[in-house]
Amino acid sequence: MSGRLHILDGGLQTSLQGRPMTGHRHIALPGAGPADPVTLALANWCVGNAWDMAGLEITLSAASFHFDCAATVAICGAAISADIDGTPVDTGRSHRIPAGAALRIHGARTGVRSYLAVAGGFAIAETLGGTSTYLAGGIGGAALRAGDHLALAGAAGPLDRNVPPAYRQVMTDEIGLHCVPGPEHGLLSKTDSDALFGQPFTIANRANRIGCALAGPELRARPGGIASAAVFPGTLQAPPSGPPFLLGIDAQTTGGYPRIAQVVRADRHSMGQLRPGMRLRLLRTDPGKARELLRRKLLLWRALIPDLRL
Repeated sequence: MSGRLHILDGGLQTSLQGRPMTGHRHIALPGAGPADPVTLALANWCVGNAWDMAGLEITLSAASFHFDCAATVAICGAAISADIDGTPVDTGRSHRIPAGAALRIHGARTGVRSYLAVAGGFAIAETLGGTSTYLAGGIGGAALRAGDHLALAGAAGPLDRNVPPAYRQVMTDEIGLHCVPGPEHGLLSKTDSDALFGQPFTIANRANRIGCALAGPELRARPGGIASAAVFPGTLQAPPSGPPFLLGIDAQTTGGYPRIAQVVRADRHSMGQLRPGMRLRLLRTDPGKARELLRRKLLLWRALIPDLRL
């Protein structure tokens, strides 16, 4: 009989995220899924799971869990330390947790999100074809709190798998994201366009899975509104007042603000680690170069995780 993982402390925000609920944007439902799917894929690789198997996404603060059965786990992402019953353990590798033990994942110092994968995954039902939680709509579940529990599927998993150095992600306080100009980029003046791609921004305090505000150069020639149009994770909008807003994994599916830039697909996973106070540069590119960036990144990552998709 499989055991359960009990939430002792869910921290600021912990949720189940795995395969997105794709194919429903026409009814205004985002796919949800991990904000940083590459890091979840690394944690799953450590325990022998499919790359998109659902794991726990832990945001900023510490979180702790109790296992009533033995399990193989891995932690990857922003947290650089953890402990099992008070004994320090490394992140980025698999660990065997004995029955009755408690796992504590420490808070992030840089970056935002950490992922906990358990060998065999969780015994959860699909929702709209996915295994993720859309927190803003309460679809697929909710944020996990103390007293909640999740049933484990019960696979043993590899006993010793360590993320190779070449695939260990370094979290820093500065990041560049490649972007292509958005459909309404032409509504910006040349001065504003040069500032958008030439000067740094700072991630403002308004930041979550829906998106984040950018503080930095003022876009003085604000364009007017547009008819509601499709938006996606990585769309940079220019509201009529206030800073530009970068849409995240849980953002709405349509919007009426000018879309002045779009983060390329190859870099979207990095948005999941954008932290308030982080310095951000938007690196202008074109669709051809964006496709090449994606090809090269997939070539690198699929040498470790063959089925990975971005």
